[in-house]
Amino acid sequence: MRVGSEAISKKLDRALGNWFWFKMAGDTHAMYHPSGISDHSPVSIQMRDKWPYRGRPFKFLNFWTENERFLLIVNQEWDKAHSGSPLVVIHKKLKCLKSHLRELCTRPDSKVKELRTFLHSVQQDMRSGV
Repeated sequence: MRVGSEAISKKLDRALGNWFWFKMAGDTHAMYHPSGISDHSPVSIQMRDKWPYRGRPFKFLNFWTENERFLLIVNQEWDKAHSGSPLVVIHKKLKCLKSHLRELCTRPDSKVKELRTFLHSVQQDMRSGV
């Protein structure tokens, strides 16, 4: 080390995290505190709450409108009375409607999946001589 104005100063203190850390700990950041009498700066890790996984987001599928029961279900759910502010009422109605729409029918690609599974089982039966 040199003395005086020619002194070399480098920051050696670091906080590191890998992908696993960020995946498990969520959003974090490091805060560096004044070094005080030491030549090292204390580092504290601030951890924010990690939001729990809540499943896939709801997506409205246009082909639901082609089902003959669609309007009946929407009318029944929309006519139900809920308490709260207008925004809370709309939220509750949409939340109730969501579960009924999911039960209404499956996606067309899931039908293909079912048919493919059935085909494989028939082919397996044919191979085994059943």
